[in-house]
Amino acid sequence: MNHQSLLSRRGLLKLGSLSVATSMVPRAARAAPGTESQAKHCIFIMLQGGPSHIDLWDPKPTASTDVRGPFTTIPTSVPGIQFGEPMSETSKVAHHLAVIRSMTHKFTNHIAGTYVTLTGSTNQPDRDREAHADDFPGPAAILNLVAAGHRGIPTAVSLPGWLSIPGPSNRMPGQYGGFLGSVYDPFLLEGDPQKPDYRPLALGLPEDVTRQRLVDRMTLSKQLDRTAHWIEAELNQQVDRLTESAYTLVSDGRLQRALDLSSESAATKAKYGDSRIGQSLLIARRLVEIGVPYVAYNAFNQEWDTHGNLKVRYQQIVPPTDRAFAALIQDLDDRGLLDDTLVVNTGEFGRTPKFNNKNGRDHWPNAYSTVLAGGGIRGGLSWGQTDRQGGEVLEAAVNPCDVLATMWRQLGLDPRTEIRDRLGRPHLISNGRVLRELT
Repeated sequence: MNHQSLLSRRGLLKLGSLSVATSMVPRAARAAPGTESQAKHCIFIMLQGGPSHIDLWDPKPTASTDVRGPFTTIPTSVPGIQFGEPMSETSKVAHHLAVIRSMTHKFTNHIAGTYVTLTGSTNQPDRDREAHADDFPGPAAILNLVAAGHRGIPTAVSLPGWLSIPGPSNRMPGQYGGFLGSVYDPFLLEGDPQKPDYRPLALGLPEDVTRQRLVDRMTLSKQLDRTAHWIEAELNQQVDRLTESAYTLVSDGRLQRALDLSSESAATKAKYGDSRIGQSLLIARRLVEIGVPYVAYNAFNQEWDTHGNLKVRYQQIVPPTDRAFAALIQDLDDRGLLDDTLVVNTGEFGRTPKFNNKNGRDHWPNAYSTVLAGGGIRGGLSWGQTDRQGGEVLEAAVNPCDVLATMWRQLGLDPRTEIRDRLGRPHLISNGRVLRELT
């Protein structure tokens, strides 16, 4: 018989160095002082490219036309809080949301903005540098390090693809294991779930392979590997751990079932919308239901980077996002999951107060918005304030470090927890301030 595992070593590398419970050493996470964990799960929605806060979350109806833009202002389910016209569905669930309108940092390019949003680190990579082994780890990697997890399901999942940048590998820094190592990368579910042939990584077993046969093949693979002296011992042990993780994940079946949307009603699928983000957020809810602690949704190809023709672009990309986000919040609440699930919706920065000569808005980190919901966050809040043009923060400035610190606290992890890099140097997982005003 040819010595080739059902999941080859090359396939394991494609799986992305699985960080399920069976492949990591559990580390005890310290609870934040004086608090219990409010959230068991986090869904992190990264609208990479930079959504316009003025057109969506922080409208300026009394500003000049070149500031307020092409959209009107609409009321929400919370008296006194208004959103931009494109957020018509999300406006109905505003009572579940805390909208931080005073986000700010100093980084104007996508790589730096995304990196500080996901890691809180101001030790920035070069403008055009792709992900590097010395990067600060993203939230998924930190959870993979400290969380005990559950055998057979990943601790952290990213979908429907990696955040990308132009370059040979398209690897945007901040979303990987960084200095913790690639073994702590999130588990990638790659593919567009709105397509009928959606089958990320072919997680199911072939029809002619029983679970017992899978176990037998794994046992044989281990025996043969012990005779492969050409593989360094340390590398062989690491691959063996990944192999066991992969077999456990495939044979367990829970993840495959969560990805099978045929069990969802047509009404539920329609509520989320037949779009990449709609079906991805539906899968995110299903992953939370089976116990996955962290799910990241990554927007596609910097689609929010609207330097030109903003009105037309927003008529295309905002309705599916608005519909899917509102459906997720309402669905989590209807199922009793919202209290246990922290939802973060953000970009890496906002857009300029005034339109440019291409009818678009450019990068603007001075002021923008981030939305939190569930997981112990109080709903119906608008926090912070920008000036009349939405260009500068007037009060209660918040930076990405503060959002991450708040996220860690709600997940029961002390933001002052230390992790160590390859040289043994300690790093806090967050240098930010917990936004206790939102809880």
